[in-house]
Amino acid sequence: MEPQLIEPGDAAGIAAKLKWANGQGLALTVRGAGTKQSWADSDSHADVVLSTLGLNAPVDHVAGDLVATVPAGASLDAVNDVLRRERQWLPLDPGGSRLATIGGIVATNDSGPRRHRYGTPRDLIIGIEIVLADGRIARAGGRVVKNVAGYDLSKLLCGSLGSLAVITSATFKLSPLPQASSTLVASTGDARRIGTLALALSASPLTPSTIELQSPPHRLLIRFETSPRATELQIAAAASLCAGQGIATEILTGQAEADAWRAHEQHVSSGSGTVVKLAVLPTDVGEMAAFAEAEALGHRLQFAAIGRAALGIILMRLDGDPSAQATVIAALRREAASRGGSAVLQSAPHDIRARVGTWGPAGTSAGPIMRAVKARFDPRGLLNRGREPWESGPR
Repeated sequence: MEPQLIEPGDAAGIAAKLKWANGQGLALTVRGAGTKQSWADSDSHADVVLSTLGLNAPVDHVAGDLVATVPAGASLDAVNDVLRRERQWLPLDPGGSRLATIGGIVATNDSGPRRHRYGTPRDLIIGIEIVLADGRIARAGGRVVKNVAGYDLSKLLCGSLGSLAVITSATFKLSPLPQASSTLVASTGDARRIGTLALALSASPLTPSTIELQSPPHRLLIRFETSPRATELQIAAAASLCAGQGIATEILTGQAEADAWRAHEQHVSSGSGTVVKLAVLPTDVGEMAAFAEAEALGHRLQFAAIGRAALGIILMRLDGDPSAQATVIAALRREAASRGGSAVLQSAPHDIRARVGTWGPAGTSAGPIMRAVKARFDPRGLLNRGREPWESGPR
């Protein structure tokens, strides 16, 4: 039997539906545009699918304070279209921003290449409105950047995958819209050199908005977004730093730059197979990328990788024989763990998750604490069953 679809138009409507479902003991799956549904896998039956797309009230933009309160059902692109009228923006760039909703982006704490400069939703959020599983509406934080009342609750919901409460709106600190943008593409023949160059750029006085790994081919995409003159000077300085290491560069602007970043977003997301998110120390990025490449090629798997090279984040797509994928994922987890890091499945076919589990050992240490938090927020375990981002092991 197909679950019932409901789409309330405001927080009060969400509250009424959650109170009803809680009273009936109905399991709910919370969904926005569905762009992150592959991030977790659940065998649990949902009685009700609660869509947040009806939460589309106008953006409350206080330009003088560089803050905005935005509805959970609005897409990131739509929100930024409004903010651009005052030459401001919410500087997040997760994949699929044309459709991805604010609620989904917060719930997954999703970010993209600009995380290097601007951080994740958890870094930018200053207030939140949520509906608890029993139908109560709660608010935390506020519309002033220095207001820290309830600040941690806003951050707690970031990355909760909708398993604690339904996000109905969020307040963010904003940034001025940059006047110019240029990207320096630095190409190397070795993943280890990418790691070395990324660390050198990060340690320099330069202020790029991205230092982004891409493989194959092995290269860095280094983006500068500021005033035209400052962008020009920083691109020149970055090119000089690369030349000092014997690394060839190319400068992209205008349409060529836009096309390069569009292709970069699709480099991992456009294929089939499994996407593994590796998190290690920035000093280990080059070695980890080289190890991952060798494992994939050694098991005759297709692979592609992107990532925040100076932050220690690598997204790697594997495609090919499922048994070989499981073997490589296990090897990646052992290698990452030996470096104090982790390897989790961001998206994967169900049979791969069944073999290796979504979270691996990364989920075990936080498990007891987060299960206690879940018990306080959703005692009956009705919200997004099976999607809790702290369970580990094959299911």
